[in-house]
Amino acid sequence: MSDQPPAPRPISAERRDLVVTELCEHFAADHLELDELERRLEVADRAKTDVELDGLLRDLPALAEAPPPKLARVRPAKRGWALAVMGGSTRKGEWTPPRQLNAVAVMGGVELDFRHARMAPGTTHVTAVAVCGGVTLILPPGLPVEVRGLGIMGAVDHVEQISEPAHPDTPTLKVTALACMGGVDVTTPPLTEEERGDETRESRRRRRRLRRGDV
Repeated sequence: MSDQPPAPRPISAERRDLVVTELCEHFAADHLELDELERRLEVADRAKTDVELDGLLRDLPALAEAPPPKLARVRPAKRGWALAVMGGSTRKGEWTPPRQLNAVAVMGGVELDFRHARMAPGTTHVTAVAVCGGVTLILPPGLPVEVRGLGIMGAVDHVEQISEPAHPDTPTLKVTALACMGGVDVTTPPLTEEERGDETRESRRRRRRLRRGDV
């Protein structure tokens, strides 16, 4: 009878993805520098056992819970991720952005299209990090957005849309961007003829609802 321990089971893709996500979350919380994040992501990609993956998180502090979002018809998640490591990630169509969305592109590309997104009332915060890659945010006209960015051998391109002071529940977007040998682009494409017609009809319906006192 052999006393050798059983061979370790292979790591599942879900387990590896969870560790990568938590490493990026620690980076967003300033627990890791950029070069250390890259090193740990490379180790996670090559890891063969759960012990190796656990070692990437063992020395990191506990992550703080995000503050609870306000109650609203649209109930977004507290936190979410869009990751592209030597690949691509896209969010578009009728999706609900989380309160805190971390978009990380490492030698890849992330595209976040907010034109048909179901934005929750109040502020949605996007942290965009592009390392030898690109993060693009596509916004609808009129969505208030504030952008703070830093480019290190890269660029953060944006046009801010600041509206007049509105109700606190008005959906707004706050973007914190870092581009290192890459780019973060916050853009608002012009409306097509069909979209301008739809916007005009919606504006008329909104004015009628306001006159009737409907919410």
